[in-house]
Amino acid sequence: MRVAGAFMVLMGSLAGLACDPVGQDAATGDVISPEDVVEEADWLGISVPEDAGLSEPEPWVSVMDTLSFTSLVKDGVAPGFNVDGIVSEEGEPESCGHGDFTSPEGVEGIDNQLAMITPLLDLVGLGAVHGLIQSSIEQGGLLLVLELEGLDDVENDDEVAVTMRFGAGTPLLGTDGQLLSGQTYQVHANSPDLGAPNGRVENGTLHAGPFEVRIPIVVFDIEYELTVNHALIRAELTYDGGMVNGMLGGTVPMSDLWAIAEVADSEAGGILDSIKLVLGNMPDYGPDENGDCTELSAALAFSAVSGFFPAN
Repeated sequence: MRVAGAFMVLMGSLAGLACDPVGQDAATGDVISPEDVVEEADWLGISVPEDAGLSEPEPWVSVMDTLSFTSLVKDGVAPGFNVDGIVSEEGEPESCGHGDFTSPEGVEGIDNQLAMITPLLDLVGLGAVHGLIQSSIEQGGLLLVLELEGLDDVENDDEVAVTMRFGAGTPLLGTDGQLLSGQTYQVHANSPDLGAPNGRVENGTLHAGPFEVRIPIVVFDIEYELTVNHALIRAELTYDGGMVNGMLGGTVPMSDLWAIAEVADSEAGGILDSIKLVLGNMPDYGPDENGDCTELSAALAFSAVSGFFPAN
């Protein structure tokens, strides 16, 4: 009878757990946790998995369906991040004389020198880069994936593991020409699986970084890697597993930009001098021994749709 009574208590506890995270002892009114249920089941000789009721949430997988360089909103205002953590005024040697911007939300110290010259890319023959990036996404050549693990609350979670991966596969497109949500992708054989530290969600917005990411960009059928150092990520999570108002910011080595410009010049001809004229005095990060900055701050806007990786 004692065993039968204990069994009835256990069954009542499990029934309560099916509806709520915890149950309640009908006799005493005490709260019964999943751990208590496992211990009582063990005492009765009933096998219950140790992680019953305590399983980890499935990874959140978002695939970038748009990615583009940002521009000035107006004089002195640009989207992006305070990459170096300081507010630089015009003329300061640490930023090679370039002052910082203010974000549209009023945050000072924004580092995004590339925003000043994005509108000029068309004039020097690099405006097609935007279209090349988008075409590469839609054809499956550039599938940047953000995978979130340990995400317990999409509104506020102070510890989320964020990994950037490269996906593989030919995606299906919607009527708008962009990636459809909910597709399954393979992990690219050469995916670097970059961990972005300090992952967290605050008021529905993901934050992570700094880290380093190399983005493959195809220019005239030749692939180059655009390195983003000190990279930071910010994006609003959506109810369906995607992201909106995303921002990927950091600094880009001038050597990467010169390499892309030289390829563009060899294909189009006569534009390298114009590119050097536009970009030559723009770097604002990483001064060398001569005081010349070697990197250019930048920010890319993105959105993302939900996706999946096959279960291992």
